[in-house]
Amino acid sequence: MFSFVEKRGESYIMQCKLCVPKKSNISAYKNSTSNLRKHVERRHPSKMKAFIDCVATRKRTSDSEPQEVVAKQVKLDEMMAAGVGRRVPQSKLDKLVMAFICDGHHALSVVEQPAFKDLITTLNPQSHVISRPTLRIRIQEAANHMKTNLMSHLAKVRYVGTTTDCWTAHQQSFLGMTVHWIDEHTLERQSAALACKRLKGSHTFDILAAAIDDIHCQYKIRGKVVRTITDSGSNFIKAFAVFGEHSQDPEESDPDCEEPDTNDLVDAFSILEKDTRLEFQLPSHQRCACHLLNLVATTDATKAEANDTYKRLSRSSFAKCQGLWNKTGRSYVAAEFVQDHCQLQLIRPNQTRWNSTYMAIERLLRIIDDKGEVAIRNVCEEFRLKM
Repeated sequence: MFSFVEKRGESYIMQCKLCVPKKSNISAYKNSTSNLRKHVERRHPSKMKAFIDCVATRKRTSDSEPQEVVAKQVKLDEMMAAGVGRRVPQSKLDKLVMAFICDGHHALSVVEQPAFKDLITTLNPQSHVISRPTLRIRIQEAANHMKTNLMSHLAKVRYVGTTTDCWTAHQQSFLGMTVHWIDEHTLERQSAALACKRLKGSHTFDILAAAIDDIHCQYKIRGKVVRTITDSGSNFIKAFAVFGEHSQDPEESDPDCEEPDTNDLVDAFSILEKDTRLEFQLPSHQRCACHLLNLVATTDATKAEANDTYKRLSRSSFAKCQGLWNKTGRSYVAAEFVQDHCQLQLIRPNQTRWNSTYMAIERLLRIIDDKGEVAIRNVCEEFRLKM
């Protein structure tokens, strides 16, 4: 009938479940349920018998089982005893903290913050918070253990496929790779992350080939990778054209790679002759279908400008939109103004992602539908842009 809310000094605040959705909080002392009884008697007289039966249960039980210690009234301390006072072992607490740091991508310094230490020691007074150096060691040990288990599992798999991509964030370059395979017993698709490593220098074809081959060798799947999927970047295409296995499937042939530039081949062969360490072994290449569809849409949208009427209207409209996107992308004040007047932020399109252009235009149309054309007009007037 009642749920615990909080403890105030020597009394407890309980909430009546029978009053829901209305919130009715009742204060009761830990050694007595009389206030709870009065509330039920006054507000829920039809439930009074059930309340009395609940309170008297232990007393009735004592008549048939005298060996059990039974109180005359059910104390609130006893009502809250379940689950209270159980101590979490230090080893389990350390694992929970490590999972919290890793899953939430938190900085290791979190464990040194006084507020975090107070949280842990308050919930589990007899324990201590794991130190930052120890946490770093534990995370590295867990990563090594996970890598060993993954390698052991991949050793039993005959064929796998990998996906890889490189990007730049905060003036640093990274390469990530995942592996995928079909479980031969359940026929379910399995996936795992292999790496997210720093790339130093330019993203040239040989640097990418070296990084991809190194990851394949680390996990001992070099001869098991059927195909590696990447985007349609020229550096990836050249890396697999020079170092990869070429597919004999005519449907997978790429006109752009069937007749590579002669100068590129000469340069690649000269590099290989000078440094044998660059003799990498890459699997067959597969371009990402989603990335290709975006490129197709971008190219076809550009070809539509062959129509002079469409070209004139398109360029005029997109020039005005681009002015809005540039303004909000370069100024926090402008972005806040749009948020205040339109209740939504503008989406800036990416030149190589047609769907981002679609989403950007869709956002503008949504603002016009929700707030009216006057909202966009006010924004343009504020930024001194032609509507």
